[in-house]
Amino acid sequence: MVEANSRPVAKIRVSTRVFSENEIREISQKYGTPVFLIDEETLRRKVRELEEAFSGFRGPIRIAYSMKANFNPAVVKVFVSEGILFDITSLGELYFYSRCGGAPENAIYTSVTEEEQEFFQILQAGVSRIVVGSYNGLINLINASERAQKSPRILARVNPEVAVKAGIRASYRHGKFGVPFNSGTTDSAHHLVRKIMDNPRLIFEGFHFHLGSQVVDPQCFLSALDKLEIFIHRMSREYPDINVKVIDIGGGTPVVYDEPVPTPREIGTMLMPRLNQLAQRLNSNPTVILESGRYLSAESCVLVSKIVNAKTYGDQKLIFVDAGYHLLLDAALLRQEYPQEVYPKGRYEPESRITVAGRLCDTYDIFPSSQLSNLDGASVGKFLAFRNVGAYSIVFNMPFHCQTKPAIVMRRMNGDFVLVRQAQTIEDLYREEGGELEITF
Repeated sequence: MVEANSRPVAKIRVSTRVFSENEIREISQKYGTPVFLIDEETLRRKVRELEEAFSGFRGPIRIAYSMKANFNPAVVKVFVSEGILFDITSLGELYFYSRCGGAPENAIYTSVTEEEQEFFQILQAGVSRIVVGSYNGLINLINASERAQKSPRILARVNPEVAVKAGIRASYRHGKFGVPFNSGTTDSAHHLVRKIMDNPRLIFEGFHFHLGSQVVDPQCFLSALDKLEIFIHRMSREYPDINVKVIDIGGGTPVVYDEPVPTPREIGTMLMPRLNQLAQRLNSNPTVILESGRYLSAESCVLVSKIVNAKTYGDQKLIFVDAGYHLLLDAALLRQEYPQEVYPKGRYEPESRITVAGRLCDTYDIFPSSQLSNLDGASVGKFLAFRNVGAYSIVFNMPFHCQTKPAIVMRRMNGDFVLVRQAQTIEDLYREEGGELEITF
């Protein structure tokens, strides 16, 4: 095995400020607040950053966008035009992807429930690369393949059960995703690969694993690759002609919210020797797939809210905004510390104890403050921008307290601003909730 390099020096990168004060003011005046602003150039730049970070791999590298992070059609269309792969996890996401012009051959379908009818529908839609993470799921896929008369390309999803330092861990003993290399039941990588290799309709393509989100120590990838190579070597004794064409290492590239994190280049530099060594030993020139949802979408977006009230308790000042965790749910679920900034700017005396509260009647509707936040000068009538909210925010929007979804505006590459989601009206919400159904009581 390749000796692991020392851990990359984590450097705090300044949280991206993608919109000017004038742009924030003008868009807020035109569309009202709250409002999401997305920058197309940042979305495209993040693809380049990941590709460049792993350019040292001697074989093919493919970037895959995880749609669960942000499925807004405008965002999806940007990434479709980049020609990258897509990690799709539901029939609903597949519908959005297809409507946005996505090609079936660029889709990687990773189901959690792995139902037979679900597999049948995606095969009928032309998707051929499928990730399988359970023995029963594989049986369902075999049945669906027979019905559809299709031969899917399969990635076996393994759970390496390695130590992971991350905001959200996805690899641990008895974890929800994938199967372990060794197990006393049929839900093991050994049983999955044997079943795939012994079925003439199925095409074994390789392996997939996902270790977590916001991975702050890339050593876990090296540990997972070590265990994967040992397993492949063991399976090659049983199946000498086994050909590993794809190794999907999942996501986890971190975004700066508050604490220092490794950059993609630092992660890539650490992993390249091990990936190149593995490719050489496999003698198959496999494609390495790097999945990313958060890193590709987070820094492109800000949520602009308005400070609508304030009060003071002793030396603590509370400011109330017209947003809430119904728009940034991770702030409540994970205590996500989004960087915050007040507009218009100016020179103000530092205020050390400012708390940002949302509009919801809920104790948890308090926004934790990042160390990258600057709340000086916060007062009623000003705007407060939450940065790096492009991932796992818009997809979690919910109508708590009959709150409607705000507008989403995208700045195009030429600098023009276009509306990419209409603001939902209260009439829209009433209708969606069945208010106009003819029911009498």
